[in-house]
Amino acid sequence: MRFNWLIPSALGAASALVITLPAEAAQLQFWRFDARQNQLVFTTDVAVQPRAQLIFNPTRIVIDLPNTVLGSATARQSVGGTIREVRAGQFNEQTTRLVIELEAGYTVNPQQVQVRGQSANQWVVQLPTPERVAAQPSPPPAAVDSGASPNSVSGQPAAGATSRLDSVTATPDGFFVRTRGQVPNIRVQRTGRRNDRRITIDLPDTAIAANLSAQDLPNNRYSIRRWQITQQQTAPPSAQITLELDEGSPDWQINTTNLGGIIIVPPRGVSINSISDRPGPSAPPIATTPTTPAAPTTPIAVPPAPQPPPLPPRIDPPAIPPIVSPPPTVTPPVQNSRVVITIDPGHGGRDPGAVGRGGLQEKQVIFPISLRVRELLEQNGVSVVLTREQDVTLDLEPRVQIAERANADLFVSIHANAISLSRPEVNGTETYYYSDAGLRLARIMHANMLSAGGLNDRGVRQARFYVIRNTSMPAVLLEVGFVTGARDAPLLADPTWREQMAQGIANGILEYVNAYLR
Repeated sequence: MRFNWLIPSALGAASALVITLPAEAAQLQFWRFDARQNQLVFTTDVAVQPRAQLIFNPTRIVIDLPNTVLGSATARQSVGGTIREVRAGQFNEQTTRLVIELEAGYTVNPQQVQVRGQSANQWVVQLPTPERVAAQPSPPPAAVDSGASPNSVSGQPAAGATSRLDSVTATPDGFFVRTRGQVPNIRVQRTGRRNDRRITIDLPDTAIAANLSAQDLPNNRYSIRRWQITQQQTAPPSAQITLELDEGSPDWQINTTNLGGIIIVPPRGVSINSISDRPGPSAPPIATTPTTPAAPTTPIAVPPAPQPPPLPPRIDPPAIPPIVSPPPTVTPPVQNSRVVITIDPGHGGRDPGAVGRGGLQEKQVIFPISLRVRELLEQNGVSVVLTREQDVTLDLEPRVQIAERANADLFVSIHANAISLSRPEVNGTETYYYSDAGLRLARIMHANMLSAGGLNDRGVRQARFYVIRNTSMPAVLLEVGFVTGARDAPLLADPTWREQMAQGIANGILEYVNAYLR
């Protein structure tokens, strides 16, 4: 059985380095199709109300998730038998679409398709057994975006470049050009007037990836008429990107990022939502032939999203005594000023992390804790590098890269835990490590967090989380408490308790530094 975990892409991460992304939209986090049960299961981070319909030519069940983002490229699952494939994609800026496409010659009774919510953010689509239909003449091929892309990729392959142009992708904020190797020293030129405007981006010492084709480029997005990518020279190698703009397209701003890529966004004061997608040159918005009527559709009934059980009366957190900085004999200032600690506040931006009781978001808990940990460490002579200093989306790989480039001595990723809202009895603090070096740090951190936060002890555990598996220095991932816990959630929402937890985390780091890094 295939599981589709939708991890935020490096594309979104790079965009987030310069753009603060909204967190209002839901995000599709997970989906799978179980062929044995003829059942699609999907989960979003917050509540959604799906819409479903049966569409013919080809026959497919379409589930739209309004105000939801996918956060990755279109994903497909080949099934076999009477089901051709299941796929998830971004239908438009506001809608993620799940499609269950049947094999040719099969259909289902839409009244027997059941869409039910196990909770407001966990849904099941149960299909009846597909039935064979009478053979019909094959319709003419559908026209999508006029059949051929207006974009082009041209030039002879080049070798010996310090940069490689891998892809161009549309994002919720504009476009992202992914490069590998050294960050190219781009030159930008703007020419033309009104409906004949062009933006040219020259990339010296850059080669175009051999597998990049015109079909891989954004088609009719954000009023860009055409993309042209050209390998202008091979010795020395140089590449050029040309954007042909429609009349309504803005004067795009173009910048490089130190994580490998070029970000193309509207100028300040211009909302991306005000820039319409350009219609195909000769095709209507819906894929069809000019002489063929739109594919018939049949709505599928979807019950309202289940409402979560009412929250129990708020219990004020226990009184916490004023926090007193420990005496120097407990955590003396670090004498080695060259010690560098990377603090990694999890999630951020449009990725709120876990969402718990009363809508409490993980990122709202751990970001102020992370900032306070930095302040406490710097007061004690430790240099601190944060993987993010604002509420921005950041992928996993850049978090690791930031720590490696800083040559950090320790990596501490701070998170809050969650489980189903139907399990409020699950509460407590957990600490994760991957390597033997991380285990020693994890034990010290865990003891200090338990002492500071006073939550249940859920133990020190080994796990293969990306950020602690791919860092070269001792690394831990801290789960300070459960945003879904009846006891933990009120504490995690309380600034006084968060201050106490920050003190515990800082004390743990200082204890390790003084014992092993001085």
